[in-house]
Amino acid sequence: MKIGSWPALLSCLIATPAMAECPLDLGHGTGIVVFSDLYMLALRPDPLRIEVGQPFALLMNVCTKSGDPAELVLVDATMTEQPPRSSPAPTLKSNGDGRYRVEGLLFPAPGSWEVAFDVRSGGEVQRLTHDFIVK
Repeated sequence: MKIGSWPALLSCLIATPAMAECPLDLGHGTGIVVFSDLYMLALRPDPLRIEVGQPFALLMNVCTKSGDPAELVLVDATMTEQPPRSSPAPTLKSNGDGRYRVEGLLFPAPGSWEVAFDVRSGGEVQRLTHDFIVK
């Protein structure tokens, strides 16, 4: 590419809106993506390593399949193994545009935990889930 072409390319890139309104990359080279027929969720624990009995948060981007921000309505965690246990109810903090920080999650016992995410975009709520195994 000739040097004279750089200003034209740069102005084109600046004038073009970002393609991903709701990115799936949350940084640090780690993250989990959960898909449904309507939604995509990107999430990353904070801290990255989840420890039994230690509170943690989830950084999340919540999107429709078309890339528009969606609303995170509820997050709930339950132990899937015997005996069934629940995690304390977390706090959802919206940072706008489908970005959330879910604080106050805690897995009080080792085992398999199912985290449910209730999501909506204008209409019906849909539940997506992801399993975490904590040792």
